[in-house]
Amino acid sequence: MAVGAKGPTSARPGRDEPGAVERRVFVNASPRTVWTTLHDPTNARALFPQLRLDEPTPDWPAAASTRLAETRVGLMRDSARVESLEARPQSSFALRVTGAGFSGEFRWWFEPLAGGTRVVHVATFDPHDRWAGFLMKVGGGTLATRVEQHLRVLKERAEAAERRQPANA
Repeated sequence: MAVGAKGPTSARPGRDEPGAVERRVFVNASPRTVWTTLHDPTNARALFPQLRLDEPTPDWPAAASTRLAETRVGLMRDSARVESLEARPQSSFALRVTGAGFSGEFRWWFEPLAGGTRVVHVATFDPHDRWAGFLMKVGGGTLATRVEQHLRVLKERAEAAERRQPANA
């Protein structure tokens, strides 16, 4: 699977922040299927291995809804609050993860393209001090690696879900 790292195609919130990582991938599935896959609670552990999310509330993923999570990034373990910043079905989704030692944002855009969906994923992740930064880096990989993994899993699961759907659906 190829994950693109080409420059941004349009102005999007968050992509110009220092340390922001942007990746994109083509998913052979409709934007509806990609959106549904991203929010399916059974996919949460695979999509976000660094987060152990509590069960979603009925309002999740509506903007301003929140969830609690335990984070594991590198050697750092922390409780976190996950807030939905933007939720536009089949179009875009953004969330903020905030813990005592870090904050980060993850954004996705879904663009219909050639019978499938181009997914653009932008992320930022900032430690609040040097110690938290050190713990996150030791054994945690880079932000780019985590973003690419999010996209790989999303692509794999969305395409599998699309294949399971009836042809006339």
